[in-house]
Amino acid sequence: MIRSLRLVRLLSQRPIYTSSRQLTTLGLRREDPKRIWERRTALTPDAVKGLISEQKGQEELQVEVESCGRRCFSDQLYQQAGAKIVPSLSGEVDVVLGIKEPPVEDVHRLIVAKEGKERKWMMFSHTHKGQEYNTPLLEAFLSPTKGQTLIDHELLTAPSTGKDGKPSRTRVAAFGWYAGAVGAGEALSMTGIALLKRGIASPLLHLPRPYASGTLAEFKASLRKCGQFIRSSPATETKGQGPIVIGVTGGGNVSTGAKEMLDELNVEWVRAEELTGLKDAPTNRVYACMIPTSSYIIGTDGEPYDRTAYYKTPAQYKSIFAEKIAPYLTTIINGVGWSSAFPRTISNSDLSSLLGASSGQGQKQKLAAVQDITCDKEGGLEFVNQFTTIDEPYFEGPGGILISSIDILPTELAADASAHFSSKILPYVRRALFPEAQGDKTGEDDTVQRAMIVDQGELLEPHRWLLPKVEAWRSSSSSSNATETTPNSAPLGQSRQGGKKKVLLLGSGLVAGPAVEVFAARSDVRLAIASNNLSEAKSHIKDRANVEAIALDVGDEVALGEAVAASDVVVSLLPASMHPQVAKHCINFSKHLVTASYVSPEMKSLDQAAKEKDVILLGECGLDPGMDSMAAMRILDRVKREGKRVTSFVSWCGGLPEPSASNVPLRYKFSWSPKAVLTAAQNEAHYKMNNEIVKIPGDQLLSKHFPEVNLWPELKLEGLANRDSLPYAEKYGLGEVDSLKDLFRGTLRYQGFSSLLESFRKLGLLSNDPLKIVPENWQEFLSLSIARQVGYEKSLKADDVPRVLSDLVVDPKIREETLEALSWFSLLPSSKSTSISSIPLPNLRAPVPVDLFAHLLSHKLAYNPGERDTCLLHHSFTLEGARKEEKVTASLLHYGDEQSSAMSVTVGKTLAFAALRVLDGQVKQRGVTGPYEREVWEGTLDSLESVGVVVKEEWS
Repeated sequence: MIRSLRLVRLLSQRPIYTSSRQLTTLGLRREDPKRIWERRTALTPDAVKGLISEQKGQEELQVEVESCGRRCFSDQLYQQAGAKIVPSLSGEVDVVLGIKEPPVEDVHRLIVAKEGKERKWMMFSHTHKGQEYNTPLLEAFLSPTKGQTLIDHELLTAPSTGKDGKPSRTRVAAFGWYAGAVGAGEALSMTGIALLKRGIASPLLHLPRPYASGTLAEFKASLRKCGQFIRSSPATETKGQGPIVIGVTGGGNVSTGAKEMLDELNVEWVRAEELTGLKDAPTNRVYACMIPTSSYIIGTDGEPYDRTAYYKTPAQYKSIFAEKIAPYLTTIINGVGWSSAFPRTISNSDLSSLLGASSGQGQKQKLAAVQDITCDKEGGLEFVNQFTTIDEPYFEGPGGILISSIDILPTELAADASAHFSSKILPYVRRALFPEAQGDKTGEDDTVQRAMIVDQGELLEPHRWLLPKVEAWRSSSSSSNATETTPNSAPLGQSRQGGKKKVLLLGSGLVAGPAVEVFAARSDVRLAIASNNLSEAKSHIKDRANVEAIALDVGDEVALGEAVAASDVVVSLLPASMHPQVAKHCINFSKHLVTASYVSPEMKSLDQAAKEKDVILLGECGLDPGMDSMAAMRILDRVKREGKRVTSFVSWCGGLPEPSASNVPLRYKFSWSPKAVLTAAQNEAHYKMNNEIVKIPGDQLLSKHFPEVNLWPELKLEGLANRDSLPYAEKYGLGEVDSLKDLFRGTLRYQGFSSLLESFRKLGLLSNDPLKIVPENWQEFLSLSIARQVGYEKSLKADDVPRVLSDLVVDPKIREETLEALSWFSLLPSSKSTSISSIPLPNLRAPVPVDLFAHLLSHKLAYNPGERDTCLLHHSFTLEGARKEEKVTASLLHYGDEQSSAMSVTVGKTLAFAALRVLDGQVKQRGVTGPYEREVWEGTLDSLESVGVVVKEEWS
């Protein structure tokens, strides 16, 4: 039988063990690092302590716990419980316990650590349905590997009685209730935002998201408080929307969890048939309805719902949810799973009819938010066509409906969910550890046996249908590994399999969408999007047949190497600090690498190795750096051909909201965390202007800004010097710095940004030094920051702020603007302010002002739906020729649209077009470099112009 060459290599290098100890060892895994928000654990410290105590005087038990700083219970708590904290599990482990599936390489390493060791693995493996992406994990447990047993949490079921009174089986350890509880919380929070987008301020805006509460008890308390506030408030005008009405589908643990949270909110429950009468109901109530299947599923011939017949012949039934239920709901919380044999609850055509009916009546449909807890992409709710994350919990669907589909909801209340799961799984963990010592517990034995997918390296009978899938994967893996041994066997631009050129895109975040669009448009290209957020990566596939998504943790060197080896060109959207790691794999397998990041010293050190392997490591192919250098090199190429010399180079670049979206303090908005912007505004700068070398300390950068930068008449701009400009004399081939009158690179902002941010800096809001006291609210945060800044021992009262500000800010106009902005940001009380005042303070380990302020700005200055950003670039050259001085400019003013932001387009498409030139063999240069050669910049700029991203040149 063909075996993975990777595992064979590992086995050939296995260490020799001589230990003869006879204790039993339980290993508690840390969850896969690529699951950033996964903080749950399968056993709590108390459960570990109990297990160890139970075994005293009997067979000795040791518990190894893999160290993890993200887990909801600390390493110290497990250590105090008697566990041994280890960097990774040892080969002596008898039972490996976790929540989600582990990286395959972790399985291989543990098997190799002690070959032939009988070992049980307990997890939600997601292998029993034959999913292609998890076939390698299933294969790792199978013969010729010896002694491995796989027990799947999802298959741990005990006898029960179904709703129809017939014998059934129920899962004994699951997170469904918590998924429903957290899903309800997310739905309520999202509803508040959805209504705000429609001009309606609801008390739900003040409700924190579940993860911000920390515990279930605290979240319930928040719900009760919000419910009391709603009931005690007077009825308000809701622009024809009527009261908030929540509909919950499903009848299992998910819907039960959701219902219990709605009860905490003190909703008023109604039956499905009563929904039509709520249009004129009081708006200081939230109404909710548990929606049974019988209320919206009917026979295609109009006959009423019959459960037995429905499950026997689902094709003879249809859903009338969009017609009968949806028009009366503000929010849907969906807890009903779906399979293709059954009618969808709401199809795309159903939704179109719903939206069309509302439009025909000259109003917005009532439905504003949908929380799909089932995460069935294009399933029962067909219009739910992408997954979301805890970081980015919703997207805007048809009709402006906000849609959320998060697949790890229980981890938002990780400690509570883990405690629940731990209590349920514990008897079966005992059974796995000490089967002989548990006595005659036939029910538990039967439950564990049913949950086994693999026993001693062999697939059990209910799962043997998976074997052909495993064999096919082994055959493919063996063929791929054989190919890898001769990485230079195919010429550049020719894929070694299937005839398509293969691109590996590392990362699926902000700029991935436009890059994927460019690659997918090429029928001769096969694109693999590799990400530690698989759902996000999958969202970029859409209906593109030449795009796939794969889960990848770049910290897994073996997996990263395999992904690189299977590609022709690697394109990295990862943080710049990770590029050297990726580059080393590219050199090892003779693959080319393209990034949008600056070429760091660490990358530059790989130059010779890359040249020896005939590889290019091409960086700085984004906007800045990227298009700025390409546009400059295009001009400089002509300057050189015409025998002229540059005497001055001044460059400006920036990303801003369009003017209509900039009517906010700072005249700036963020689509991601603003901390980098706040930090950059305090960086030291170095440049040459008017024949003088200028060096600005970081704490003076804002005060020494350029108050007017006149580049576009319609834009009132100012600027800040951008770090060190002097190295660009060598980068661009401008000659010696001494020969230049000007050498400057700057960052563009709207006028007023720098003076206001400087006021905030003087008030201590940009400080990196933690406060000694943890503020309880935003106004106390301001008081504590100012007090420390001016040397007060205690916090200030709000009335003291204007007086202190007058000492710190001399200009009365700026002082007044600062006070208004502080009120707008809810840092000072104001009767005029209509902005949200209850954004929760983040639960930081240390209350660092810049971190707290960045969190506030990320909420207050986020882009709203329909608002666009713009990217600006402007180069100004002064040339010295044989006859006269000449001026040349290159400028870009590009706006985002509904599909993509300007920033994601200018970075993502630039990167993709440059990578395609490498892929097509049009770039001959090798080693570590930027886009300074004609073979890179010329074709890339031409391609950008073909999609409407144009850098205009003017020569005079």
